[in-house]
Amino acid sequence: MSPTRLTDPFAQRLVRWPAWLISILLHALLFASLAWSFRASPKAAGLEPERQVGIVLVRQVEGRREFQGQEETVSDTESVSPHPALSVSDALPNQQEREVDLSSVLPKVDGAAGDSGIRGLTDATQLGQGPPRGKLGDDAIRTEVFGAYGEGNRFAYVFDRSGSMNGFGGRPLAAAKAELLASLEDLQSHHQFQIIFYNESPRVFNPHGGTPRLVWGDEISKRRARRFVAGIEASGGTEHMAALMLALQLGPDVLFFLTDADEPVLSSAQLRKIRRRNNGAVIHSIEFGFGPSVQSDNFLARLANSNGGQHVYVDVAKLALE
Repeated sequence: MSPTRLTDPFAQRLVRWPAWLISILLHALLFASLAWSFRASPKAAGLEPERQVGIVLVRQVEGRREFQGQEETVSDTESVSPHPALSVSDALPNQQEREVDLSSVLPKVDGAAGDSGIRGLTDATQLGQGPPRGKLGDDAIRTEVFGAYGEGNRFAYVFDRSGSMNGFGGRPLAAAKAELLASLEDLQSHHQFQIIFYNESPRVFNPHGGTPRLVWGDEISKRRARRFVAGIEASGGTEHMAALMLALQLGPDVLFFLTDADEPVLSSAQLRKIRRRNNGAVIHSIEFGFGPSVQSDNFLARLANSNGGQHVYVDVAKLALE
């Protein structure tokens, strides 16, 4: 039988091509087909479906960090905020916790304490009318520092710790500490407070770190406050303004300001600035001096009188050791 004649021109040409060339063409067509199938699958091409991104909300509250769906409790000694305090020293003293008993350096009282109206004080001068009562709600508490009475829910204590407070055997600073701690004992857990000791710069009681703020008057905070106060030492010069302005930013109802400094005085312009920045706080000024008071209208008296408070003069010579 004779071979079949191919009449198709393309077939006639294909017969004349080498076998290896035909094999290459067939494989190329096969690879092209596979590549097209591969591109049609998003997962095979590495294209994952779009995923939604969630945001975890974090709310910082007193004593703990709360996260959406879970809560992380902070221990008694852990700082809540990782941020440093702003231009203040806030570290608690690195010492074993201990109770502070400074009652031995309080002034002696001749007769009942209520006779003078001043806790542990025999000779003092009080000016001003004191704070109005009954305007701060049923939860307000009444406390005092050297006979200057304050009523409220939020208290700030701004105390001088310059080198002169270490005179007379350290009795001025020790007596100031004792009065401060006695006042804190009047507060309950729903009240708030802040302690600022200052010389050339403020040192703030800031157990939680971060921006200084008022602290609740619970037993844990009071225990930390006792440790903080125990670690305060007298040194350096005196700069009143920074400490006072910092305390006013916290919005206290009552501010107790204690200093033994005749110099530097607060100028009239500075007193006006304090009055403008004061958003309703009663400011009591406690003045430590040697001997009877000879000036009843100094800058401390004007500070108290222009901010609804009392000016109390304390003769440090009367601060007895026994």
